Amino acid sequence: MVAHADLDTVRSAAKEFIETISAELRELSLQLHAHPEEGFNEYFAHRLITEYLARKPHIHVAPSKDKTMVTAFVATFDHSASSAGGASYGQDAMTTIGFCSEYDALPMGHACGHNLIAISGIGAFLAATHLAEHFDLPVRLKLFGTPGEEGKGGKINMINAGDFADVDFAMMLHPGNIDLAYPTYLASMHIDVEYFGKEAHAASSPWDGVNALDAVVTAFNAIAHLRQQILPTDRIHGVITHGGAAPNIIPAYTRAEVMVRSERQDHLQENLFPRVMACLESGAAAAGCTMKSGTEPMYADVVTNVPMTDVYARELLVQIGVDVGDPHEQRSVSRGSTDMGNVCYVAEIHSEEFLAHAKNRRKKRTTRRCSAWRASLWWPTRS
Repeated sequence: MVAHADLDTVRSAAKEFIETISAELRELSLQLHAHPEEGFNEYFAHRLITEYLARKPHIHVAPSKDKTMVTAFVATFDHSASSAGGASYGQDAMTTIGFCSEYDALPMGHACGHNLIAISGIGAFLAATHLAEHFDLPVRLKLFGTPGEEGKGGKINMINAGDFADVDFAMMLHPGNIDLAYPTYLASMHIDVEYFGKEAHAASSPWDGVNALDAVVTAFNAIAHLRQQILPTDRIHGVITHGGAAPNIIPAYTRAEVMVRSERQDHLQENLFPRVMACLESGAAAAGCTMKSGTEPMYADVVTNVPMTDVYARELLVQIGVDVGDPHEQRSVSRGSTDMGNVCYVAEIHSEEFLAHAKNRRKKRTTRRCSAWRASLWWPTRS
């Protein structure tokens, strides 16, 4: 049966199925938008999504193998197809395809549109389960509920726990203000740094003080000079989050946050990050302060599967008339960082940005349509 199903038939089947669940997806999105929750606190979102998936046939919903990630989940669907001759495909012969949903919010709410990322993953996953059953395809499908993308690296924890261990390739949609299929996402590290000095009155006895503000200012000046000698694809930016209490008091404590990014994670780890740390340490040495620093989990760069993305871009054009344009122009502009990059180092990935705003009916329609052609995308690549 598989051999005789043409691509147009698959496209139609995916679109028709998405239409049957479009109202459900919209309601999920609106509920998520109305109940924003920041990273690792997505209790409402987790309950809403997992209860919805549990009502669908043949889908098993389980927690992450990382038991500390209580708002993460993995939904699995297996279909062992039979060939025309009656032989059954074994579990080892199955391709495992992953879809990712995010649902954490920013302090201001779902300004990054993770409610749309959630429903796009759900829609594509469910449509793919329908295609697998309808066309009798041997496949294992997984939907990963990945909390804490905004700076907390939820996917990294899930990778380390083994949730992504058997995935052959994975996909995710991300809202943006233009249509992209080949975006550049940089590897990134987030540094928290604190300087400790000695308080003194700045007018009566400044010589008794050790100025922690001098330490952080000197460090930032050193970073400014470092920027002259870094690669065009490197980025360093930071803010002073605590600079002192009053101008007539020499600060005994200051704090800053610095983000360091590069095109590849190996260059970030081996070259740029150590140089930035040297700048931060030089500030402490110059001012006579002590320093304490810590880092968040590194977000790896996104390495897009180009052949699969070529098919994806073609289907986007054929099915909904969107031309994503020149891949080289898209790659020339960096789009920030995401922990989806870490997934690509354990599974081939495709990540796409599309025109969407978090509470717009037309954009939700675009999300649902994207889910349909994401579900049918792997048909011409299933070899």
